[in-house]
Amino acid sequence: MPSKESIAIKQKLTAEGFHHKWEDAKAIRQYIDTLPPYPALTGEQEGFEMRSLQSESGLSMNYYISHGAREKGTLLYLHGGAYIEEILPPHFAFVKQWTKLTGLSIYMPNYPTVPSIEAGDLTELMREYYKFVCSKAQSPVFLMGDSAGGALALNVAQGFKETPLTPKRLILIAPWVDVAMDNPQIAKLGIPQRDVFLQPAGLGAVGRMYAGNLPMDDPAVSPLFGDMKNLPSTVILIGTDDSLLPDARLLRDRLDDEGVDTEYWEYEHMMHVWPLFPMPEAEEALDRLNRMITRDLGYNEMDGG
Repeated sequence: MPSKESIAIKQKLTAEGFHHKWEDAKAIRQYIDTLPPYPALTGEQEGFEMRSLQSESGLSMNYYISHGAREKGTLLYLHGGAYIEEILPPHFAFVKQWTKLTGLSIYMPNYPTVPSIEAGDLTELMREYYKFVCSKAQSPVFLMGDSAGGALALNVAQGFKETPLTPKRLILIAPWVDVAMDNPQIAKLGIPQRDVFLQPAGLGAVGRMYAGNLPMDDPAVSPLFGDMKNLPSTVILIGTDDSLLPDARLLRDRLDDEGVDTEYWEYEHMMHVWPLFPMPEAEEALDRLNRMITRDLGYNEMDGG
């Protein structure tokens, strides 16, 4: 049974009509038109060090560092937001919590958003930024992302597999790996009726904007169609009340087919990106991840964060 906390959060999102902006292309376009042009997030954030990066292509962005207590271990976190949102307060709160729990130092870029950027340029920028983080880290780098950020993380990992910069581990929270949102299992499983967060029609419309001139199944747009062979050990977290569930299952199957060390954690009744919300299910999942990272780094689990 889902916890009372998770039920309350879903009820709150439903009452606020959060998912209505995703109902169709018109609704999501209207929402995008209300967003300030990138970059809107320019100020310092409590508990974070803010720095700026100028890319080789001339793009600039701010990024945030949450400094951890452990001597080794760095994590690059790519936030979600369907490529249209900059870093949101829940992302900052989650990274603070994750830093305290794991002791890792965490880098989080406030990457450019649609319509100011498209898939080809953004994926190249994230690969460049990952190389930059690796150059600064004196320790293994973990790669983690939620939703759209999960797709970016997968794309980055695909670009650096079988190289000295291969991530220590890839952690994907409800990754949006196929922007088309046309998997027939979404409707067959009745997920849109249970999804209090997203709706496939609006999300697919954003996917078409993000793709730009590239095909929807180009790996730079939808990394589900990229090469999975020899990826690092990967963890996928997904809930059964998430419209991204069917494609997460496809990703699991593709990784398994290529022999990638994969853990797939599917939580009953959980909504999109539930580990970012205060509920017992999130606490349990993050504790599992922390134990895994602790083992990866060679720490004794009794050492704490």
